[in-house]
Amino acid sequence: MSLKSLFAGKSAFPGKAALSAAAIATIAATLAIGAATPVQAQYCEGTVHGLSRTYDLARGTGFLAVRARPSASSPMVHQLFNGDTVEITDRRGSWYFVGGDGFEGWAHRNWMSNSCG
Repeated sequence: MSLKSLFAGKSAFPGKAALSAAAIATIAATLAIGAATPVQAQYCEGTVHGLSRTYDLARGTGFLAVRARPSASSPMVHQLFNGDTVEITDRRGSWYFVGGDGFEGWAHRNWMSNSCG
């Protein structure tokens, strides 16, 4: 069936109904959305590594700060430690958006390995 016959409302196959204009619009919109939408990141797991073994909140050592925004000056919402694993769902520059049991925020990628490839 040609597109011309579909848009004209004519069936190229005897006994078969042509697609309605609404059906064609729905199909076209679905294809356009699929083409315009960026590929979503797959599930990635990150593991914290390389931190000091000595915890010192005042000096900022021994933990990886999870922040509200991807900035070192953003408020800390959680702390991660060597060996902790998190889900990575986004990236902005050197920052990963991570989440775990009851928290989410931004963590610097220098202290994380990941399964994202």
